[in-house]
Amino acid sequence: MNHICDASVYRIDYKAKMKQHGPASVLILMLLCMPGGSFFAQEVFGEAAFRNMPDAERFRFVHSIPFPEMDSAALTKAFGPMFEIAAEKNDRRSLLALQYHKFQERRKLKLTEKTTWELLSDMEAEARKVGFNIEKTVAHHFAVFEQFYQKKLPHEQLYVEILREFERMEALGFEQFREYDIARILFHSGSFMFNLEDFEKALQYLTVAERFIQPTEPGRHTYTLVLNHIQTIFQRQKNYPKGIEYAQKILQFSRALQTNSAEIRRQCRIWQGIASIDIASMLVEQGNFAEGENYANEGYKLVKADEHGAKPDLWAEYDALQVLISTKLELGKRDEAADLLHRVDEINEKAGGSLTENNYFKHIRFYQSYARLYEMKGDYAAAIRYTNLARPLQDSLNRRNDARKFERIQQRLAAEKYTEQLQLVEKEKQLQTWLRNAAIVILLLVLALAYVHFRRLQHNRRQKEAELQAARNDLESLTRVFREKSELSENLRLENEKLSRHGERSEYLEQLTRATILTDDDWMKFRAVFEKVHPEFIIRQKEQFPDLTPAETRLLALEKLDLSTQEMANMLGVNKNTIHQTRLRMRRKTAGV
Repeated sequence: MNHICDASVYRIDYKAKMKQHGPASVLILMLLCMPGGSFFAQEVFGEAAFRNMPDAERFRFVHSIPFPEMDSAALTKAFGPMFEIAAEKNDRRSLLALQYHKFQERRKLKLTEKTTWELLSDMEAEARKVGFNIEKTVAHHFAVFEQFYQKKLPHEQLYVEILREFERMEALGFEQFREYDIARILFHSGSFMFNLEDFEKALQYLTVAERFIQPTEPGRHTYTLVLNHIQTIFQRQKNYPKGIEYAQKILQFSRALQTNSAEIRRQCRIWQGIASIDIASMLVEQGNFAEGENYANEGYKLVKADEHGAKPDLWAEYDALQVLISTKLELGKRDEAADLLHRVDEINEKAGGSLTENNYFKHIRFYQSYARLYEMKGDYAAAIRYTNLARPLQDSLNRRNDARKFERIQQRLAAEKYTEQLQLVEKEKQLQTWLRNAAIVILLLVLALAYVHFRRLQHNRRQKEAELQAARNDLESLTRVFREKSELSENLRLENEKLSRHGERSEYLEQLTRATILTDDDWMKFRAVFEKVHPEFIIRQKEQFPDLTPAETRLLALEKLDLSTQEMANMLGVNKNTIHQTRLRMRRKTAGV
């Protein structure tokens, strides 16, 4: 195929359209198909109806319009108002559908390569923007194929694009692409793989395309091409039963199609002839010459037939004769073979040698048939002469085929290598992405752990501060109690001295005065609270001064609370001189430190 998306003839089934779109839409459709294709011939009704359609109905209606039947003037008249109304309604899907059909009719509209490319680029960008993956895939498909046909895209890159596209379509669901002629899209991809002789992938794409082709007049072109490619793959793989099965499908469809178009009938007749010849060829390959002859005769009659003065297709007749003549010779029908070979000479003469000039290798089989015919007649000199004519052509053909095969193998290997390289790059990107994501996850985890640790530290700090404050409060309370007891003791002592001066003494007051306020139990309680407020103070003092006595340790703790000498003496149940002596001993012990 030199181009894609050739317009096919569209026959309208008004009853079907009536069920699908309703009477108003059908009336627009009928107006559209009037002579001259005046889409909005009744502008008030046409534009209003199109404008008032719900978006979903407007989208279906756009795809139902037989644009291929319209001439360039009608297309221009139709597209202008439809684009305006869809844009006014912000109907993005219908706008994309209109862009698709405008691309399909680009030749009638005489769009330049630049305009065509901009149209597809805009369609793809808009579809991506609004998240319409079906339309995005369709636009991208035609864009890459247009680039390939313009030799702006190497076959290696197209190979990769096709692989990715098929995966996307499969993931989205092939059914979703019905409105955009999925069979034709897959045929483009399948025929590319076919030409590259990657028959496995070609067969995969074409068999999916076959599922979505309707054997009707509008789809006849794609239908026959898809089936013919599948048949050829099986034929090349020598899977003749499957090849014959698909040739029979083409034959049956071409026979059954009803049409009023003389041109379509002519094309169907040629396809019947081609399918019959292909069946004959595969039957002959299996040694079934009798049945093969019947199909070959029928195929030759069909391609040779002239209906209403139509110009005969010499190419089709020329190809049909190759199979028919070899079949006749296999069956020993020399005279019939001779007449047919004479017809070959007539065709060459009528065509002025253009047939063999365009593909002069086709004449090899006729030289070989001439050689075999003369050998059967016993004219060995003539047989050798034709054999000698065929041999250099056959050698040249073999070299060309080998070169082409080598070239296609190289192209396929290059495409596969390119695919592998892209896969490696993608895997590397995926690895980099994974490593980046892993690093982010680890960082987030570290931050989360740090945050948890920070909160725990804050909690512990607040808890310790609370405990410390509680210990301070307890220590202050104990100190206050000790001071109150000290004051009481001091008052008792003074009261006792007063009584002594008057010659009166109280034994009980003397006992209370000499009583130790800070008992061992009080000290243990006091020390526990003191160490919470001043942790390790007592331990450091003992580590620095190992010879400290318990009494000296108590004195140091009380001094830390800034108590007066009298208060300490009262609390310890001693007089002030004892405190002074204890301090003096402590200074002697610490003098060398």
